[in-house]
Amino acid sequence: MKRLILSTLFVCLTASFINAQKANVSRGFMLNVVSKPEIKWEEMEGDTITIEYNVSSLKAEVSSKAALKSVELYQNDLISEKYTNFQEKDTPNGKLYTATINKMADLRPGINAFNIVAINQNDVVTQSVKYISTSASNSSVLTDAEDENPPQLYVSNPPNIRDDFVRYSGEMIKVTGTIIDESGVKSLKINGINTPIRTNGNFVINLPLSMGENSIVMEASDINNNIALKKFTILRKDLDGEEYSVQKAKNYLIVIGIDDYSSWPKLNNAVRDANDVTSVLNSRYNFEPSETTVITNTGATRQKIFNVLRDHITKVTPQDNLMIYYSGHGYFDELLNEGYWVPVDAGKNMESDFIPNSMILNILKNIDSQHTFLVADACFSGSLFSASTRGYVENVEKYKSRWGLASGRLETVSDGGQGDNSPFAQSFLNFLKTNDKDKVAVSELVQKVKVQVAEISDQTPLGNPLKGAGDEGGEFIFYKRD
Repeated sequence: MKRLILSTLFVCLTASFINAQKANVSRGFMLNVVSKPEIKWEEMEGDTITIEYNVSSLKAEVSSKAALKSVELYQNDLISEKYTNFQEKDTPNGKLYTATINKMADLRPGINAFNIVAINQNDVVTQSVKYISTSASNSSVLTDAEDENPPQLYVSNPPNIRDDFVRYSGEMIKVTGTIIDESGVKSLKINGINTPIRTNGNFVINLPLSMGENSIVMEASDINNNIALKKFTILRKDLDGEEYSVQKAKNYLIVIGIDDYSSWPKLNNAVRDANDVTSVLNSRYNFEPSETTVITNTGATRQKIFNVLRDHITKVTPQDNLMIYYSGHGYFDELLNEGYWVPVDAGKNMESDFIPNSMILNILKNIDSQHTFLVADACFSGSLFSASTRGYVENVEKYKSRWGLASGRLETVSDGGQGDNSPFAQSFLNFLKTNDKDKVAVSELVQKVKVQVAEISDQTPLGNPLKGAGDEGGEFIFYKRD
């Protein structure tokens, strides 16, 4: 039996036209599903070079085992070249798709950032950044009275600063970022402290934080005395004034599995998958039965699912974590561009009986957990994932996270043979059962499951931070029981 995935969130559809008694057919592992484009720069060692001229030759080659969709060259965050015609080569390991970049670039005084972004047909993205700087010894002759453009300031950590505000746990924070100016950077002060700037424009400074709101003021000037100001607030506030503690955290678990639909085709393995996931998490990891809610078949009505999710808004504290596992039917409305979960009591083509993605995301945004991990043996739209660029963190567990993992995109994914787990659930469970580490980050679980599913089925799992759900750059950590 197949599950047909047609949702922009974690929704799972099935098709009943294949005999449920037949074993699932494995279509093998497609290398181009997990391969990434490669970028090799020529005549440019290291991340940064300094030259005496205002022009430079840029040479690079992009190669990919999967067909390339686009290759773009950016100069100082502005697109410089876009490549759409690619060469196809036969190699002993199969076909290779390549693009050659050969460009003479005009350089502005100071630091110039060049970024190559390559995307293959599977929407796997690779990017590589190089910096070319004009010699600092020329700064005195580069002054220009007509220059009125202040430096550009970019903050990479803390990540995800929204509306000049970000939450953080800890007594000390490492503030990192990049400063760029067409004339050359003269100085940078952060909260009045002179902050060194590296050749490539990067900076780093450790700042102490007190409980409550901490104002961060950044002042950058160029050699023409143009000044840029950037201000934001870091709120250091935890439950009872404490940092996130693994020992104090509760791991809440919500599992939903539906086979016996009243109006939709029945599934074979959704409930089996849900129960098996519950069992391994309760037995091998720090998920207690008292904090676990399992909803299956006739109990998984629209009202029940909504109430359980909504109740966790008040139940889960900022010191706790939440994992949700969903397996069941779904629906996608192309007219409204909205995806839905389909409860057990929903009628066919009755959108009012469904649970819309927007409602699920809104509930997740209002659950003030430390970490939330949403999993579905289903398609997950890439548009609901956060951008891949993320700030560096020393301890991802101290940052809030909102992650998702799904078994496929807008594609048909297998329900498995009668009495078996689906390929996705099989890989998910296999990782949890065979993991020999005392603690493992969600990103490692996601990557391993994606590869294993691709090896045994014709599916393309997708896993990333959830977009617009409150992710702050952290990760859910699975702890094994002692």
